[in-house]
Amino acid sequence: MAVNTVQNFTSPTVPKNLCRIVGLVCLAGFFIDILALAVPPNPMALEWRVNFLQQVGDRSIVLLFGSALMMYGMFENRRMLRQFSLVMLAVGVFFLVSSLLVIRDSLVLQQQAIQTISNQASQLQTRIQQAQANPGSLPENVTPEQLTQASQQLTAQAETLKQNARLGITRVGFSSIGNLVVVGMGLISLGRLGLKRR
Repeated sequence: MAVNTVQNFTSPTVPKNLCRIVGLVCLAGFFIDILALAVPPNPMALEWRVNFLQQVGDRSIVLLFGSALMMYGMFENRRMLRQFSLVMLAVGVFFLVSSLLVIRDSLVLQQQAIQTISNQASQLQTRIQQAQANPGSLPENVTPEQLTQASQQLTAQAETLKQNARLGITRVGFSSIGNLVVVGMGLISLGRLGLKRR
């Protein structure tokens, strides 16, 4: 009886079955995560789209790993392998196209953030200038020198915020683009490998 159990676990189909199980779990986990992130869907909103594609990129290695395991598990079933390979090619192309969308959206988001900072700083500068033009309306403890100092600090802080917005959005965009491109190329390579199998 013990010999029979050992032979069952050393059979060449056992590793492939294990790979199929783990691959299926990885793929199911990835798609459940993505579905949870996509609810409620709002693809026309820039912030939603950037956040969604960033999260997809961050979790995409699980998709690649699960796909590779699934392919290994179904390498002997040519018909299923071909269908799965075509799906991987399509998903890989989708990831590459998504990376272009992330580039565009990151640039637009960066411009919007900088414009918002500029508008708010401009409004505050206008208030300071109005107070400087009418010193009689100032409280007793506020001097014109303090207003000048506040104006200079506001300008410096606005520039710092603009730099931080540029840097932060660029970092997030670059990370998302890198993940989407690398995994997209990996999925395309897996798809091509599966289609070459005769």
